[in-house]
Amino acid sequence: MKTRVCVGLLVATSLVSALIFLLAGDSHLPVMQWPKEADLGLVFSVVWGGGVMASVAYVFSAMVFVTVAVVGYAIGYKIGSYLPTSSDTQ
Repeated sequence: MKTRVCVGLLVATSLVSALIFLLAGDSHLPVMQWPKEADLGLVFSVVWGGGVMASVAYVFSAMVFVTVAVVGYAIGYKIGSYLPTSSDTQ
């Protein structure tokens, strides 16, 4: 893969992992259950705090995770364009 794509995927994965840690890091569950806990915690917060239906909160939660991943990929892709590639060093 190209350097830009690799860096984009790395930054996207890092940001989604950071979001999961932010939302579920204080729970006493195993780390493998943190993504589910983060999703359900965000859904609970939106339903309880915003007073919306649960189905709307599930869609909103999915949109938050997808948005963080896409923005992270875009940032990493841009950072990767500044890094030298193997064809530049030869």
